[in-house]
Amino acid sequence: MIQMKRSPNKNMFNYAWSYNASLVVAKLLPLCVMRFITRVIAEIWYLIDKNAKTQVEKNLLRVIGDNPVQLHKISRELFINYGTYLADWAKLSSMSTSNAISFFSKIEGEDIFRKMHANGKGIIVLAAHLGSWEFGGLVFTNSGIPFNVITAKDEVEAIAQARTKVRSLHNIKTITIEDDSFFFIDIVNALNRNELVAMLVDRYEKKNGVLVDFFGEKTYFPKGPVLLARTTGASVHPAFTVLNSDRKYRTVLGPPISMEWSEDREKDICVNVAKIAQAFEQYIRLYPSQWYNFAAIWDK
Repeated sequence: MIQMKRSPNKNMFNYAWSYNASLVVAKLLPLCVMRFITRVIAEIWYLIDKNAKTQVEKNLLRVIGDNPVQLHKISRELFINYGTYLADWAKLSSMSTSNAISFFSKIEGEDIFRKMHANGKGIIVLAAHLGSWEFGGLVFTNSGIPFNVITAKDEVEAIAQARTKVRSLHNIKTITIEDDSFFFIDIVNALNRNELVAMLVDRYEKKNGVLVDFFGEKTYFPKGPVLLARTTGASVHPAFTVLNSDRKYRTVLGPPISMEWSEDREKDICVNVAKIAQAFEQYIRLYPSQWYNFAAIWDK
């Protein structure tokens, strides 16, 4: 059975009141004002929350190396970019999907996805907490392709409801991982209908995880995507949506990760999970200031 429980990620934006308030404000204010407000809040957060700043810099240390000047610069940019992401996410609640697509300046790899989708076995889309992961599904639903987000059960029900509500406005279905195994059946059925299922993979707990190298140090990644690919024959693709300098989004739909299969199930899991971790290293190195991980990745 797949277990995708993730490590906690508490920060000043990650509370029910902030989610609900942002959704209300998004209906009243233009995007430029929303972005300005969240930038100010993020700047203040960066200055006063030493624990969050320290953890972010510990994570970035593995990515960019021991360069104090760069760590300071990129960590500050990361907080500001995260504020922008949250403003844009909230604005989705008051926009149609076709209008939200105007946020995008470039979509790369769409031809690859359409070719793989034509195989009829569904596609497993893997994302990291890199850029605006909630935006990626819009690319597909705007084209009429069913899209499902697999998510761990949130500790705060109100936050889960807010996220689910915004996704549903854009025809994105949420499948929540529960204690029973019925969610796994829902995922397999979605793939058998040739739909897309997406999940975050870069923040995971030791229990049920697979220990792999990630930026030269060991940490845990989930085995769920590999089990799904083995069960259904679906292709596995990395994908991410990042904010460009023009303040619009660039979505990259990566080529399929080549899965290796044998009669040794456990070996296959370890080999293929390691491939998934390696695939994301290159993307995170390109956009370290948009890797929004405020929790420990390695020290656990």
